[in-house]
Amino acid sequence: MAGLFLFIIALTALVYHHLGYPLLLVLRARLRPRGATSHHAGDEGWPTVNLLISAFNEEAVLAGKLTNATSLDYPAGRLEIVVASDGSTDRTNAIACEFAEKGVTLMEFTPNRGKNLVLNDALPRLRGDIVVFTDANGMYRPDALRALIAPFADPRVASVCGELVYQNYNENPIAEGYNRYWEFDQLQKRLEGAAGTLLGANGSIFAVRRELCRPIPNNVCNDMVQPILVAAEGYLCLYEPGALSFEAGSRDLGDELRRRSRIIGRGIRGIAFTWPVIRANGAWAIGWELLSRKGLRYLTLLWFFLLLVGSGLAGGLLFGTLFWLQILAYLAIPFAARLPESRFKRLASPLVYFGIGNLAAMQGWWKVLSGSELGRWQTAERPFEGREASGSTATEAP
Repeated sequence: MAGLFLFIIALTALVYHHLGYPLLLVLRARLRPRGATSHHAGDEGWPTVNLLISAFNEEAVLAGKLTNATSLDYPAGRLEIVVASDGSTDRTNAIACEFAEKGVTLMEFTPNRGKNLVLNDALPRLRGDIVVFTDANGMYRPDALRALIAPFADPRVASVCGELVYQNYNENPIAEGYNRYWEFDQLQKRLEGAAGTLLGANGSIFAVRRELCRPIPNNVCNDMVQPILVAAEGYLCLYEPGALSFEAGSRDLGDELRRRSRIIGRGIRGIAFTWPVIRANGAWAIGWELLSRKGLRYLTLLWFFLLLVGSGLAGGLLFGTLFWLQILAYLAIPFAARLPESRFKRLASPLVYFGIGNLAAMQGWWKVLSGSELGRWQTAERPFEGREASGSTATEAP
């Protein structure tokens, strides 16, 4: 009986997270649509914008990023590009200075302290109406900035998130596996945005009204926390799929595992940081979203463990079969990860990424519970290939 109970609890949590929650979002968006006006009268009517590029040892991609940024379609004189360098020790600062004549400003901070502390120091020095947060390896489509900023014509809008498209590195199966996860995450973002309560953004392309940006601790995700804080205060947070940014996927399992575990650890701490603000503002719709999407996701490892234990304890032909199918799937993950590059490996990529995701969750929880430092970053080797994913909505990035 105990086994059946554990199995039902775990299965209910997984079904609710992957199916029930998105269906409830669809229902809420239809009952309470929260669209926004997106018209600016002529170029002079568009707000001033700071494109804030956070960088640490980004010499491999920064020149390409700044070339991309300085060629964006946005009204002349209304865009300032800022590189906030967090104690970079390579040519990052020199490359930023090479673009000074094109309107790029370098804010150099030393020593390396962590992304959020640098952003906290950079924000008070900005002058734009809107701050667009981005990473050095995210390349925007030429019209992305106009699409991202257009909804701010509505004064109720405090934050807008664009769409991040992950591109495969030489048909990299790891990136393909992440794309499958990313498609699901993007679907949830679109549904939340339709109701005006987008929960978290994409670090590659999201914007917030400058006066509403808050200083945040170093051990949480800026792109997760900033939108939650303004949404909790009653502002609209939207998703704009027409604002596209492109990034390359991780090269190997080690890179992806380190990246995911760090994101999960910072996400767990982000829930703890934002919950008092949600509670103080009575923003229970945001709280429901936070627990349904982020909370249940970070506990996925627990649900699958209970599913395995429950099916093993329940006994009988049905549950016994389910138990051994789970065992076989888990045993197959390391073999699938070691397969040579082939079409079969690409087909197995969701299984491989499932294993990486759960191992990353385990490491993320360990980092949180052990009090590990999660503020400082290490640049993963994820160069942009220069291919535009012509409409490929592999659909979204970290």
